[in-house]
Amino acid sequence: MMGAMKDAHNLSRASAIGVTLLSACLFGIATPAVKPLIEGIAAQLGAGLLYLGMGTGLGAAYVLRGRPPPGILPAEVPWLGVSLLSGGILAPWLIFWGLSQSTATATSLLANTEVVFSTLLARFLFGEHYSGRLFLGVGLIVGGAIALGGAEGTIAPLPALAVVCACAFWGVDNNAMRKIAHADASFVGCVKGLVSGSTNILIALFLGAGAPSLRTSFSIMAVGWLCYGVSFGLYVKGLRVLGAARTSAFYGTAPFAGALVGICLLREPVSWNLFAAACLMGAGVWLHVIDPHAPMGPHIVDVPDDLRSRNH
Repeated sequence: MMGAMKDAHNLSRASAIGVTLLSACLFGIATPAVKPLIEGIAAQLGAGLLYLGMGTGLGAAYVLRGRPPPGILPAEVPWLGVSLLSGGILAPWLIFWGLSQSTATATSLLANTEVVFSTLLARFLFGEHYSGRLFLGVGLIVGGAIALGGAEGTIAPLPALAVVCACAFWGVDNNAMRKIAHADASFVGCVKGLVSGSTNILIALFLGAGAPSLRTSFSIMAVGWLCYGVSFGLYVKGLRVLGAARTSAFYGTAPFAGALVGICLLREPVSWNLFAAACLMGAGVWLHVIDPHAPMGPHIVDVPDDLRSRNH
């Protein structure tokens, strides 16, 4: 653990920014990468395989690091449970269903609404105080979501609602994770991936979902390992140099990376509504980037400044 801390601390600021942007890109391209793989597969089953891949990868990393103490107190276990239910089971299922009914580009852009829910929940439920600039950013992102929903043929109302509800659950997840921010990141990510992944798979099979081929299953798990698991590790490296607010702000580029891949590689159509939504959401995310008190995201473990300084 200390070795990992030292390696992260030795990163220059420029390198930390590069690592964080790479992490955001990997996370963002998960949506278009998995889109061709889930055709004909139950959404809950696909979500379970993706998270199982993440949990397996982070579990291997945790073991290779010597299995350091998890660092979660008994009183904090309920917060982990909230994170597992909201961010690991409900949100992935909903966003996968929305993705199966719409384009990867629209789904990726609509995922920006996670920032809205993270900010509002942190302010009104957990009493955190944010500047007016952040709430202006929230308004711009909401405006972009409205423009996106109005794009004929881009995303239908019901899939859009599913994606927005997924982002609401991830907003709950973000705030729950703050309560266990001091815990070992690999351990929490491993537990989250394995438990939520297995749960979603079992529920899907119980409801009669047909099992995909081994090739498809391992392909989805590979996307989970790379785009969620490796991304998670890179995120933590950048976090320990840049701090939570700045790292989270850079992570706002993730949905745009997913949208760009959807347009360029999947040849998904671009409309004026889509362009307007991207501009509005981009402006909203930029206001979060330049604000020093931007909320954490997306559904990743935070590391408080005091703990980070003690470990260094």
